[in-house]
Amino acid sequence: MSSFALLLALSLAGIATFGLSADARAITKPAPGRMLLFGSSSMNGAFGHMIAADFESVGFEVTRKGISAAGLARPDFKDIPQILGGFPIRRASTSVLLYIGGNDAQSIWLRPEERTAADVKPWVYWKDERWPSIYEARMTKLLKSLCDRGVQHAFVLPPTDVVLPRLQTRLERVRKLQQRAVKASQCGRFIETTGDHAKRFELDGQPLRAPDGVHMNRFGATIVWTRIRDRVFSLLGYEPPALECERCVSTRTARRAAREAQRAHHEGRGRSITASR
Repeated sequence: MSSFALLLALSLAGIATFGLSADARAITKPAPGRMLLFGSSSMNGAFGHMIAADFESVGFEVTRKGISAAGLARPDFKDIPQILGGFPIRRASTSVLLYIGGNDAQSIWLRPEERTAADVKPWVYWKDERWPSIYEARMTKLLKSLCDRGVQHAFVLPPTDVVLPRLQTRLERVRKLQQRAVKASQCGRFIETTGDHAKRFELDGQPLRAPDGVHMNRFGATIVWTRIRDRVFSLLGYEPPALECERCVSTRTARRAAREAQRAHHEGRGRSITASR
């Protein structure tokens, strides 16, 4: 084999250091650990299933849990910190991916320890000036509990874009507060999910959201996950698996989805990928 052919083969194989064999690299690279996918009902749908499939394909032991209508605003309905605390964490080998917040653009139900003498009712309404600080404190506490338990990466995927303008505006507050909480944490990683707003809720005649304008359909979930998965895998130190065309809804949209994926991939490679903390 010529020197040029050898160099080309090494490049295609993705071996950064020419003196390191593929076998040696496989031995020295740590094996994937556990990945806990946790969130609202979207974790039970196409979004959660395709994320789980990608992690499983590279060797992660995946646990996936979706709770309908759950979030941090209503612990009287579902106590997310308590539920999440019931999952076993193996220190330094477990990462968590959270997708919550889409149900939090509402009044907050105060826990007994959060109430003051002035709180006649256990509610803090959306327009109350205390709402942002209470929500941020809850998100910060949730992430701290994960970091303290030894979670390696706590990925926070904020709510995706929604069609409904009023809800979209409210979710902007939720996203910003989640990002602030991530920055204050030791293991948090904020992964921006937006990018479908305005004209991008439809692609090649295919809608990107369910009829309710809020939940992602299969194609919308594919677009969002394709846009962000390179960054998630990079932070974990792994290459993402090849895209599966069976996720696409038609031949035409498959070609468009491939172009979207390629563009996102090159944009990610063109800049240094670091954690938004």
